Amino acid sequence: MRASPLAISLLAAAACGTEEPESCLLRSASSCDVREVDCQEHAHAVIACIRGTDHPLPQIEVMTADEYADANPPAPPRTPAEQRLWDQHVRAYALLNLWPSKWKEPAPTPVVAPHIAYDATSDTIIVVADRTRRDTELYGLLYALALADRDRESDLSGLLLTEGGTFDSKSGLSALFAGEATLFAGMAGARELDYGELAERFSYLEAMDGVREKFADRSATWGEAMSLFQYIYGAHYVLSAFQRGGMGAVDALYEDFPTSTAYALASGNSIDAAFSAIDLALPAPPEGFRYLSQDSLGPVMLQIHRTRETGDENTRAVEQSLARSWVGDRLLVAGSDTSDTVAVVWQIAGPGGEVAETIVRATDIATWDAFEALFPG
Repeated sequence: MRASPLAISLLAAAACGTEEPESCLLRSASSCDVREVDCQEHAHAVIACIRGTDHPLPQIEVMTADEYADANPPAPPRTPAEQRLWDQHVRAYALLNLWPSKWKEPAPTPVVAPHIAYDATSDTIIVVADRTRRDTELYGLLYALALADRDRESDLSGLLLTEGGTFDSKSGLSALFAGEATLFAGMAGARELDYGELAERFSYLEAMDGVREKFADRSATWGEAMSLFQYIYGAHYVLSAFQRGGMGAVDALYEDFPTSTAYALASGNSIDAAFSAIDLALPAPPEGFRYLSQDSLGPVMLQIHRTRETGDENTRAVEQSLARSWVGDRLLVAGSDTSDTVAVVWQIAGPGGEVAETIVRATDIATWDAFEALFPG
């Protein structure tokens, strides 16, 4: 049984023991070394106080940056075929302003402290820390511990495998669990015992404005914008549920899990969720071209595209309207067999699942015209 927000402060005292409720209050980063078991157990207890749960401490492996590098060698370079496919998709996303047109792939860089991450496949938290950024280290540990607790309850890897069939559905699920971990790590860092009252004062609205700036920034990749969306909008989405009904309401989000980024984009408001995939038969591509990929990107990626394409101001009201009316989409990337030419076709579904809008882009006018003829708007 979960407590309501108004009962969270009582739950904290009960979870920590009536004699020592201060154990639910996060220590200062200067007195909590994330490499030490005592600090790890304390941070986990604080997360348990907020969530009202009791899970065993996950395995925690502490490494130096060099040890991490030895245990995680870089991936082998792409084969020529893999590199060509990668480059074709970069050009395609640049046509939609989802990728900087003059972007150069950075050289891989080694992991440096602090690096704290939860590996669901091994149920292990990896800690690379050197005490140079203590607050960041402690926040990272709290985030990983909250993620590990949720994994015990909902099997995150299993959810992503069975329900994350498209980019949009995978991103929607990621926004849910990344948002939950962001929220509870932030609440722990506030160092207050009355978590119900604290939740009522918590807000991500200002941070969401910062994410909207990233949406509009043509120099940012879609990956940068989407990552911020998942953390910040996801946290706002989970916070809204927590304010309504405590952890019971948060748990319910996983029982009826989000299958689209529309949920987090709606900023906590309800949506109809009348989603429908576009599964119309594909026409044969123009001679010399082939389809490279097909996916559903979802409303957040469409909003990033629209904001960068038109330069119009993006507001919460605009996002909520798009989220509430979202049905589905299909993005097709096509490439030439003999040149660097690429084309993209983005179909947006209307209320009945029909194609209501078609966006076509290509690296040259002739290709653009050829694909527009195949996919008329």
